[in-house]
Amino acid sequence: MKRKIDGNQSLKLSKNIKIVDYGFGNLASVKNAINFSGFEASLVNNPNDLKKTSHLILPGVGSFEAGVEKLKKDGWIKKIHEFVNKGGYLLGICLGMQLLFKKGTNERSGFNVEGIGLLEGICEKFTDTNTHNLPLPHIGFNKVTYKNSNIWKGIPQNSFFYFVHSYRVINTKTNDYKISMTNYGDDFVSFIEHNKIYGAQFHPEKSHTCGLKLLKNFCNLK
Repeated sequence: MKRKIDGNQSLKLSKNIKIVDYGFGNLASVKNAINFSGFEASLVNNPNDLKKTSHLILPGVGSFEAGVEKLKKDGWIKKIHEFVNKGGYLLGICLGMQLLFKKGTNERSGFNVEGIGLLEGICEKFTDTNTHNLPLPHIGFNKVTYKNSNIWKGIPQNSFFYFVHSYRVINTKTNDYKISMTNYGDDFVSFIEHNKIYGAQFHPEKSHTCGLKLLKNFCNLK
């Protein structure tokens, strides 16, 4: 006797969700959050193992330069571009979001470093924080003001998400991208959406109900 599969179960079975394991992300927390949301996700450390992947998550904690160098060394840059060009859904988290842009910043020299290059913009350290008496890194829950799209479905406007970062993205093509904002002394880009590319400066896997809902919405995209 065949087991009957309802519509929601069939949709989840059709997803192939993978998390890039390149040594710079909070992988267990992201994977557990995806599983808690009712989906299955697997870690992938070989860029040649993206066949049939529908949704790819690039987490990240650490420096832009070290992160992008590891991605280059392991052959991820080309494969991520190919994945996006074939219509896959991509979500960058924290450093993973920053790496999606064209340029980052060397922490010591301040010189620009080439990123993955999927989005226009530069990742730079927060400025003028001393004027506002705000410490770096920016740590804790903060409010996100978003532009409506499917990934924000069911999440109240101005919800709070968890941040840990000292760098932010600037000079984005605001007319082409859907950009969400957060204020930490100055307004900065806390979420970005362009076609099937998404980036969260915050950590949805650490952001309780709203973060789990956002991850579930991402996995539901089709």
